[in-house]
Amino acid sequence: MKVVQIKAAILMGLALIMVNLKGMTQENKQKIIKETWTSEVIHVSADSLWAICRSFDNTAKWTSTLHHSYGTGTPKYEGATCSARTCETSFGKGRKVVEELTMFSDENRELAYNLIEGAPGFITYTNNHWKVIEISSNRSKLEMHITLHMKKFAGFFLGGLTIKQMKKQVSIVLDEIKFYAETGVVSEAKKKQLEKLNKGG
Repeated sequence: MKVVQIKAAILMGLALIMVNLKGMTQENKQKIIKETWTSEVIHVSADSLWAICRSFDNTAKWTSTLHHSYGTGTPKYEGATCSARTCETSFGKGRKVVEELTMFSDENRELAYNLIEGAPGFITYTNNHWKVIEISSNRSKLEMHITLHMKKFAGFFLGGLTIKQMKKQVSIVLDEIKFYAETGVVSEAKKKQLEKLNKGG
């Protein structure tokens, strides 16, 4: 009887080891990158800044990182204008990406979304979390938390370049939303982009 119990215990132990090893193997296949960026002080109220950010489907209205954007799907979160958006950009497979809202809160002035279509093959997961920070009655900041999962082998070679490109794009977005929020007009880069698009360029 003791022999049977010992064998059962050994088998149970081996099973637990195999489960743990499988989990470690899956984790080791991924390169995970987490970055946080915060804008400079934006001289408008947190509510005014959030009014721009919450319009998830109209982001291309003010940033030159996107050519066009439009919302799709019935909103899953109270206050949201859509459940996902399609963006036409020079980045992403086919110059088109689809992003789906995973969180939206007017009360907390924050939203988050996953990139579900258009990412390069070596990127397996992308999440971007926007949060408006109130500093005073007419001063605020925008904070972005971005998480990327990349296939480990490709991530080793392309991770640095990916982060560099991401930093460049995020920097443009933060600068342009500050300019748009404070002045009510789009940046010079966005004006030139719109002129080119209107000419069919």
